[in-house]
Amino acid sequence: MAENSSWDTISKFAQVISIVIGVVISVLSFNHTRQKDADARVAEAQARAFELQKYYDQRKVEADKDEIEAAKPFLELRQNRYMEAVQAAAILSSPEEHAEAEITKARKRFWELYWAELSMVEDAKVEGAMIKLGDSFNPDLNPTPQQSAAYGLAHAVRDSLTKSWGVSEKKEGNINP
Repeated sequence: MAENSSWDTISKFAQVISIVIGVVISVLSFNHTRQKDADARVAEAQARAFELQKYYDQRKVEADKDEIEAAKPFLELRQNRYMEAVQAAAILSSPEEHAEAEITKARKRFWELYWAELSMVEDAKVEGAMIKLGDSFNPDLNPTPQQSAAYGLAHAVRDSLTKSWGVSEKKEGNINP
């Protein structure tokens, strides 16, 4: 009988152990499943964040393209006026190479650009260079009221154009106020 009671005790102990082991395995399995679910949610959130960032990057590229496209008329006008200013300066800086009529025409065009047209599109460095070149041709330059008004009008037009065409200082250079 003592032997029977020993087997009963061992049997009950084995049952308790197997129940404990079953509970531990169930808890570990449950925790493992929860961890996998959490990892899957984190991966999904990261994928969504990546897709969202990709979407924002695409929108930024499109906005930059739109900004450049909007500024194109201004930039083309600027490029054309810059070329005219350089051509007039080339003739005026080497008068011995050109006929008097050519020099007169270049001088006329330089001062037209100086007082109005180029002032409408030039950036700060070009404006400084034009002033320096203009001073070299005419060191006692005293603008007439009409020249000053034309210069002011060109700057006002430039401010309006840059605003309406979306020209930014960051992309197109420092534009003097």
